Amino acid sequence: MYTKASLKTSNQKIEHVWKTQQEQRQKLNHEYSQQFLTLFQQWDIDVQKAEEQEEKLASMEELEKNHENLLAGAQNELRKEMAMLQKKIMMDTQQQEMATVRKSLQSMLF
Repeated sequence: MYTKASLKTSNQKIEHVWKTQQEQRQKLNHEYSQQFLTLFQQWDIDVQKAEEQEEKLASMEELEKNHENLLAGAQNELRKEMAMLQKKIMMDTQQQEMATVRKSLQSMLF
């Protein structure tokens, strides 16, 4: 009877230790799971933010290219206008010089 009682007590202690360890393992497993879940959720948010920033950067690069093209076009137009104005000024100057030469010739002849 003593042995039987001793075995029963030992079994109860072992079962208690086993249950306690099992509960602690479950609790620890749950805590780690929560931490990893939080970590993965934050990682997912960070990836989404990075993708959004990448899209914004791509739009900004596209805008920058468009602005560069517009600027280059405006500079080309300005160069053409400058060349035309220079030509006009030269032609006006030549006409004025020709008029002056004619007046001089007319005054010399008459």
